[in-house]
Amino acid sequence: MPAYVYRVTKYDPADRDEHGRYTGLEDTGSDHGEVEAAYLQAVAAFATETGVDHLAIREPGVPSIAHFGVEPPVDGYGLDGLFPPAPDAVTGPSLPPGFHDGAQVPLRTALELVRAMLRDNGAWCRLEVEDVFAVHVGWDQYLYIGSNRPCEEALVRICATGLFPSA
Repeated sequence: MPAYVYRVTKYDPADRDEHGRYTGLEDTGSDHGEVEAAYLQAVAAFATETGVDHLAIREPGVPSIAHFGVEPPVDGYGLDGLFPPAPDAVTGPSLPPGFHDGAQVPLRTALELVRAMLRDNGAWCRLEVEDVFAVHVGWDQYLYIGSNRPCEEALVRICATGLFPSA
C-alpha cells in the first residue's frame, strides 16, 4: 500500500455537516466535462509525479445482472475500444481479453478506465503499481489515489482545478 493516500472529490468540504456527510447540491454523477477532466488530470498528475506510465489492472469486474449506477448502462461496460476484441469464436457478451487481473495497461488506457468508472459505465477495477501507485473510483465520484511519494505538485494542480484532495 502506498504511503500517501488521498481522497479526491468535487464535493466542497464547506458543504459537510458536523458528521462529515455532504449536504451540498453537487450532483453525484459525472458531468462528462470539466469536472471529469479535472479528475483525469488528478490521476495523470499523481502518476507523472510518481514516475508511473503503466499500471496493472486489479480486481476487474462488471455487473452480472443488475446495474446500480446513476447513469444508464452502456454496451461494452465502457471498455469498447480500450482493448482488442475477443476472438470471433467466443459467443455471447464477453469481456475483452485484455481486461483481466494483472493486465498491464499504459497510463492513457488507465485514464480511460477511470473515465468509464466515473461515468458508471459498468466496468470497475483498481489500477496499481504495487507499493508505488494506486487509483480507484468509489461511490458518488470519490477518487482514491495513493503514491509512495507526497506528490506536492500534483496536490497544488488538483486544487487549482477545483477538486478537493484530503489525506
